[in-house]
Amino acid sequence: KVDPQTLEARDGIYGAGDITGIAGFTHLAYYHGQIVARRIRGKDARADHIAVPRVTYTDPEVASVGLSEQTARDHGIDVTVVKVDPAETARGYIHDFHGGTLKLVADRERGVLIGATLVTPRAGEILGELVVAVKIATPIRTLADVIHPYPAFNRVLGAAFEELATKVG
Repeated sequence: KVDPQTLEARDGIYGAGDITGIAGFTHLAYYHGQIVARRIRGKDARADHIAVPRVTYTDPEVASVGLSEQTARDHGIDVTVVKVDPAETARGYIHDFHGGTLKLVADRERGVLIGATLVTPRAGEILGELVVAVKIATPIRTLADVIHPYPAFNRVLGAAFEELATKVG
């Protein structure tokens, strides 16, 4: 067992990746390796697992970051949720995509995004913007002001952020 921030099990003994029990993703193991390398070199590096991207490369892809609606509620967070259909975007129409979803979970009190789940083509690529938003607690209103290129897959985020901004206030 390792400390989730220092990744240290005992003095000078570190763990990274799957062995930590935190999550089994290659990209997380790489991140842990960076933290451990910095610590071995005497730097005060600490892991932050608030925004670990999770992607399943199926067709369509499934991707998520942060807290689910239920987990947030279980932690006593007053949440606001928005769901949008990626098929309603130009890219969804172009690719004749049906059956997907984008779900955003916001902390109503703080006015920030705390979780997201996507089921859509390119979900893993779209997720990057959401990972940053959760990681740095970007205000929902700021996210709603982001300009997304047309007809990119990530345009689905614009409408969702705008709807979320009206709900959060």
